[in-house]
Amino acid sequence: MRSLPASELKLLQSADLSNSDATATPDASADPNVLAEPPEQLLYENLKQKSHPKSLLNQLQFMIKPQLRQEWETYITQQAAIAGYKTLVPANLENASNLAVANLYWYFQVRDKSEEETEKSIKNT
Repeated sequence: MRSLPASELKLLQSADLSNSDATATPDASADPNVLAEPPEQLLYENLKQKSHPKSLLNQLQFMIKPQLRQEWETYITQQAAIAGYKTLVPANLENASNLAVANLYWYFQVRDKSEEETEKSIKNT
């Protein structure tokens, strides 16, 4: 503001900024100095509540590297067949969201790790 000419300062002071089309938030009653959260932040907060922690990172990786998702779909299909889950077939996984695929992957990873630890503890006793 210090670098503005006096004529522009007068214009700025007389401007009615309350009716501006470029509001920072969608809520007109909100403080105009507070910026709205970007849509990415809102999406992140929503996914954070629904996802395994590592799943959030994986969902981003799927967007950047789609072949990674295909590898994970193959893993899920194999593990689902072992577990007897008949609906987790490639055709259904192709229609699933990145959220679902990432969470299913981590479901099977955690399950497999738990089974391995159980087997080790049985052998050690």
